[in-house]
Amino acid sequence: MDTGTKMPLTLTLALSSHRPEVLPLAADLMARHDQIVVEEPPTPEFEHMLTGAITLEDYLLSVDFEYPDFVRASARVLQALHARGRRIWACEPFTARLIRIHEHLADGGRPAELESDARLGPVYAAERRATRHLLAFYEAAAGADFDQLLAAVCRFAEADAARFVLRDQLRAHALANRLDGCRERVYVEAGYMHLRLLRELRRRLPSAAVIRPRYLLQDVYRAGGHRGHYYGPGDRLTLALIFGRPPAPERQRRLAARSLIYTQLVWKEEIAPDREAFPDAREEMRVIALVDRLSLDACRRLHTRFKGLKSLAARRTSVGLPPPVPSETGPLAK
Repeated sequence: MDTGTKMPLTLTLALSSHRPEVLPLAADLMARHDQIVVEEPPTPEFEHMLTGAITLEDYLLSVDFEYPDFVRASARVLQALHARGRRIWACEPFTARLIRIHEHLADGGRPAELESDARLGPVYAAERRATRHLLAFYEAAAGADFDQLLAAVCRFAEADAARFVLRDQLRAHALANRLDGCRERVYVEAGYMHLRLLRELRRRLPSAAVIRPRYLLQDVYRAGGHRGHYYGPGDRLTLALIFGRPPAPERQRRLAARSLIYTQLVWKEEIAPDREAFPDAREEMRVIALVDRLSLDACRRLHTRFKGLKSLAARRTSVGLPPPVPSETGPLAK
């Protein structure tokens, strides 16, 4: 007999970095859900990869990726889950529209046509603004004025935050439309900067829906003495702007200065998890702990010193950090 009661939608928002060390945790959590939503635009190649219609290597050739080991291992996890009956789909509307924008311009289309397009216009404007401020940052970084460089960092963070807000709004809207009437367990993959997505989903999904955020590496960070994900200074500045709570100007400058030093010290290559447990998270915690102790003047002095230290190894040694992990696929990061 139908009692009229049904299980509500249960959505897990899984927040993490895109590094190989998170995949065992992600795979275990994904397996406990009926649907899995990955953070990438839907493409025929993605669907063909899931079913095995194309090889994994052919799929990788179709993907623009920053972390190849993660993408390769993640694809294998998704293939295995698909074979076990999990429904897997891709959802990243901002990136999908950005691809269309690039295709439009490559085909000789005019920017004015994009600006008047209700779907592509906001993405074009957000990306153009962020790119403009990123180029201004690079120009300031080539100069000698540290204060101008900090101002450029803050302006880019503001533009980047606006871009994050639009990305999360578009994704929440697409997810809400797709999950309308759903009464299953749904896993949503998201980078750790997409905290705004949680708010946007709660605005759009039914009030009966159960939405649970989950930091995949929360136990690792707690073991390191932190309450949850340990955000770097640049990420903290961007997140404050994402939620409309800009720090006081002096704190913005301090976070910007620390973020500059962080990016010059942290190891950016993928680290094989077999070297130690959760090597990327431990590396980030180590560097963030160091830069969080720096005053604005200390950052200024280090920035000047680093100009004479061209290698990552030399910069790390100068502040007492261990040398970078040797890359198995290329030279040490510069």
